[in-house]
Amino acid sequence: MILKWLTLMAVEAIDTPLDTSFLDTIWKKITSVELWVNVGERVLWSIFIVILGMIIIKIVNRIIENFLLKKISIRPGRAPISLKRNKTLLSMLQNSVTVFGWFVIVVTILEIFNIPVGTLLAGAGIAGLAIGFGAQSLVKDMITGFFIILENQFDKGDFVKFTNQGSPIAEGQVVYLGLRSSKVLGYNSEMYMVPNGTIGEVVNFSKENSIAFLEFYLPIDTDISRVERLLSVYFEENWQKNESIVEPPQLLGVQDFISGQLQYRIMFITRPMEQFQVLRDYRKNIQTLLKNNEIILGVPSVEFNEEKK
Repeated sequence: MILKWLTLMAVEAIDTPLDTSFLDTIWKKITSVELWVNVGERVLWSIFIVILGMIIIKIVNRIIENFLLKKISIRPGRAPISLKRNKTLLSMLQNSVTVFGWFVIVVTILEIFNIPVGTLLAGAGIAGLAIGFGAQSLVKDMITGFFIILENQFDKGDFVKFTNQGSPIAEGQVVYLGLRSSKVLGYNSEMYMVPNGTIGEVVNFSKENSIAFLEFYLPIDTDISRVERLLSVYFEENWQKNESIVEPPQLLGVQDFISGQLQYRIMFITRPMEQFQVLRDYRKNIQTLLKNNEIILGVPSVEFNEEKK
């Protein structure tokens, strides 16, 4: 019975002519000259918008680059304005300009093709709101990263120490600074990847000029006036040859008597984080200077008194 009914249905379907009017309508639309002229105009406008947008993005990025990298002023007697900060800001601003520019380009092209941008943005906003509830830490990291860059707390290449409520997080050189996270290379080549939202306190060792004290010992009977004359002449003639030193070294004189020796101190003001190399260089230079002038450096000694029986 079922087989007979299916056979009748198949025969009726074969005998009934197929309605192909909708295919004719589609063919007429496809072959319409007005349609292709309209599409061609919109494509050409889209290409023009893309080219114009790329040119504007490039011009704006070049203006930002010229402003940040070619307008660097140097403060007399202090460290120069951080080139590292300008490079960090340059990267962030150029990326922001590029993203915003392409967003405007895409929205404009969608408007040209009569695609409802408002509906798409509303749907994206609802989806973004839903995602935002599950990504609060990500939002916190990005907001913190924005204020780190805005307040110039540290830059790429700086030596820093991160803590959170007194507990150390990372210490070393910043090798990456982003809105969400920062990377710090430790002294033993360990890499710390720190979400910006976990950074509580920042100690930056690279912002201002560094102060270094060089101390050495002299025998108790050394002619200090002669030593200071030698050092004054030497520094006056040579300190400007070392680009790491920003001010003439200061002779602070004898600081203490230790184990029968004179403790002499010199203060250097250097560029950020360059004090260690300056101390290494001048320890050798001062030792050579004093030796050439027959002044022997002292070594603190310890005396042991034996109890008399």
